Amino acid sequence: MADNSPGITVLMATCNRAAVLSETLQAFTRVDRTGIDCSIVIIDNNSSDNTAEVVKEYGAQLPISCLREARPGKNCALNKALRECSLKNIVVFTDDDVTPARNWFQEIVSSVGKWPGIAVFGGKVELMWPDNKQPEWAARDWLVGFAFPRHHYAEGEAFYKPPDYPLGPNFWVRKVVFEKVPSFDETIGPKPRNRIVGSEASFLINLQEHGFQILYYPQAVVYHRSLPEAFTLPWLRHRAYTWGRGRIRLYGWHRLDLYRKNKVLWCMVLVAEEFYNVLRLFAGIVLRDQTRNCERTVSAMIVFGELHETANQVLKNFRAKQRNHLSR
Repeated sequence: MADNSPGITVLMATCNRAAVLSETLQAFTRVDRTGIDCSIVIIDNNSSDNTAEVVKEYGAQLPISCLREARPGKNCALNKALRECSLKNIVVFTDDDVTPARNWFQEIVSSVGKWPGIAVFGGKVELMWPDNKQPEWAARDWLVGFAFPRHHYAEGEAFYKPPDYPLGPNFWVRKVVFEKVPSFDETIGPKPRNRIVGSEASFLINLQEHGFQILYYPQAVVYHRSLPEAFTLPWLRHRAYTWGRGRIRLYGWHRLDLYRKNKVLWCMVLVAEEFYNVLRLFAGIVLRDQTRNCERTVSAMIVFGELHETANQVLKNFRAKQRNHLSR
């Protein structure tokens, strides 16, 4: 490969999803890499299945390598790659359950060439439903927005307006951004336990706060394969709860304006909201209509996530103040 060829490093974390990863890597063999110096790095986040063997199987078809990160958490895995890999000029982040369009790499290279002053980009994410059929209850825009990573930010190329940002399955950056934001927040994101949605979001918001504009480039497309377990109400409710927690971590405490005005009233309002949402949750569970059941219970779980993560953050803040006071 010539030295002046455009270079791409793809970073993909995975954990105990060997069959899903295999389908993704098979899709990567069909992506056009002509004229591109490409490397694909799989970060095995302490899998106990045959993930390593799957990666090895594709070694002859793809420019692929594998790292292993024992600490649990997607962001721990990504940070290991950022620390230890020799990154090319364009660093692409994606997930282990995507099918990229054949021209995906070519469009990524085109985007950075067309926009030399931009360092952060997001692409389009389409959804692939099981059996190619979207369930009726999953058609609500607000539900798709948090539960399934469909991303159509604009009709054409457009700059994201904060607090908007790309989605995790399809964004890329110039390597220079790591001089300002060198790593991901390891306290947030997918983990076996204590999951909080928002791993890539926290990183991208941090980039925006450091002055980086983010460009939506819809010509670069990946298809996210929705897995069957995502179409159960228990899964959606859990996802809603972790998403609500993530919103607090990204945007601040629940009803923060009221907290600043009257802390006692704020506490009373949060307790009242907790009891109200308990009633909403149980009222939704007994509904036989699956669409209404989903809407009520999932929306209640989002609020529970916001309330409980706010309580966590308040407690951490109180403990930190106590430690500072005692250390004086």
